[in-house]
This record gives sequence, C-alpha cells and structure tokens, in this order.
Amino acid sequence: MGHAYWLELAIHQQLARVSSCSLDELVALLPEYSWTQVFAAADRLTRDGTVTLMHQAPFRYLLSLAPRHAVEARHLAPI
Repeated sequence: MGHAYWLELAIHQQLARVSSCSLDELVALLPEYSWTQVFAAADRLTRDGTVTLMHQAPFRYLLSLAPRHAVEARHLAPI
C-alpha cells in the first residue's frame, strides 16, 4: 500500500487515541512524517469526511475523528 495510506492510518489511530488535537500537536505525534505530509493528509481526510476540523480560536483549529469514524478506530491495531 502507498505511503499516503500509512500516514492516513497513523493519523486515524492518533486521533482515536487523543480524541482531538491541533495540527502542530498531530505533527509532534508523528515525528517520522514532515509537517507538509501531515497537513496534506489531514486536508484529504477532512475533505472526505473522515476527520473534522473545528475552529477553536483565531489561528487555532482542532482535528478529531468524525463521529462515524471514531467507533471504527477502536477496532484498529495500534502502530
């Protein structure tokens, strides 16, 4: 499977673990990927409805799993 798949799976698993976090916090949780890679994957996941993006404050957004995906994440094996 492609590199993007593994990154998206890692994002999914991290968000299932922490519930919600900022993009910078997510990047820190995934040190093997660059900020740009995590941003691009998070953008894809928000556009397809897997991840939600919530505006918390000026220049502060929180990422979390969309409700239907949060239940599915409990069944994934950790990385």
